[in-house]
Amino acid sequence: CVHSGCEKWMASSSGTSKHSASFGLVLSGKLKLKGDDSKPKKRKKHKHDDEEDEVIDMPEYSSDPQVGTGKLTTSGVVVMGADTDFTKELEVGDTLLVTVADRFRNTQTDESRVVNMVLGKGSLNIEEPFTCDLTAPTTFMFVKRKPDIEALKAARKEQRKKQRALEESSKSVTYKVMAQDGGGVWKKWKTVTERCDEGMTREDMLIKRASFKADRHAK
Repeated sequence: CVHSGCEKWMASSSGTSKHSASFGLVLSGKLKLKGDDSKPKKRKKHKHDDEEDEVIDMPEYSSDPQVGTGKLTTSGVVVMGADTDFTKELEVGDTLLVTVADRFRNTQTDESRVVNMVLGKGSLNIEEPFTCDLTAPTTFMFVKRKPDIEALKAARKEQRKKQRALEESSKSVTYKVMAQDGGGVWKKWKTVTERCDEGMTREDMLIKRASFKADRHAK
């Protein structure tokens, strides 16, 4: 009986040690379940992943004020120029810098206003008037607006989208032909789209369409 009890205790201890060992493997992260793969999975690279990583060619930008061409006068938010070239030097979002002279108070202050509309070489609008209208022709300086990176990315993305659509449209030709079962007074037409061979020009596509006498759009 004693031997029997010892054998049971040893069997129980053996089972416990096995479970403890398994539990230790789980804690140490060494337990490998069926179907697990220790190798890291490779991320599938989508066709346009490279576009997201594309470096945008940023235009040259400087926050230093530049001297403007000619002189200007103002009336409210309207700016008139003399010998100026606003269309070449300025655009919406740029900042005008002028020295405003108040002859009644005998003071001079440096002020800045943002351009919100360029109408021509000698005319533009600003967001709000200066503290005093510039009645005498006044020299000015300007600071260019900082480029909008997100807007540049969106414009580049839209350009690529249109380019891909153009490339896809050049790979196929669509025309309408009369259906074979179209009899009687009312004719039945069906639209056919065919893939074009490499190097096929738009002229070749038109010739191909014209070869179908029933193609009413090729006439």
